[in-house]
Amino acid sequence: MTSAGWDAGFAPWALLVLVGACAACGRASKGPPQHYDDPQAMIDVFENEERNEWQLPDRVVGALPIPSKNAVIADIGAGSGYFTRRLALQVPEGRVYAVDVDDEFESYLLTHREAWGTPNIEPMLAHYDDPALPVGGIDLVFTANTYAYIRGRVDYFRKVRDALKPEGILAVLDFRPDASIGGGVAPAPEHRVSEPAATEELRQSGFTLERSEAFLPHQWFLILRREPSNAPSP
Repeated sequence: MTSAGWDAGFAPWALLVLVGACAACGRASKGPPQHYDDPQAMIDVFENEERNEWQLPDRVVGALPIPSKNAVIADIGAGSGYFTRRLALQVPEGRVYAVDVDDEFESYLLTHREAWGTPNIEPMLAHYDDPALPVGGIDLVFTANTYAYIRGRVDYFRKVRDALKPEGILAVLDFRPDASIGGGVAPAPEHRVSEPAATEELRQSGFTLERSEAFLPHQWFLILRREPSNAPSP
């Protein structure tokens, strides 16, 4: 998603999702710039074939615990559909919500989903502080290169948790603070979130870490399970 989740420099892959206070630290949160001046121009950046060399999209999707071919998935920060269409191919009898706050990306997805062979992609225009997903209706929520751009992440991901089914899974990947990658594809190191920090924030949001994948050269990759509704939340 991405008029959201970006960098004024621009960190191309992310979503602009939240504004507000950081629930994890109790004070106003600062982060990378969030707006693209030209969302259409960013589509070429998202779809650059060189991205495949370090993003390893097929391996990422293959690592996801997708429960069935009729599963319901949400891709938060969907942007041009780089991951969305790959997810949709895994659930031909299901649905993938392409969540973004920018309707220019929505138009792109609607124009291309048939040609991709993924008519099961459903663009969903979200709010900055709310993914606007149906409560208790999602099997898997996936978000790539977006986490660092979200404000108020603990509260935001509590809403994500509410959208998941009882056995629902959250998959999050984002750039490591020490990763060296050019081309403006990542926010500045000082704006990135470390794997331990993200794990703790997501614990506060009601998730338990199931495993961490380490095959990506520049990014951490977490697979988390939704805690039961009655689980205590410190």
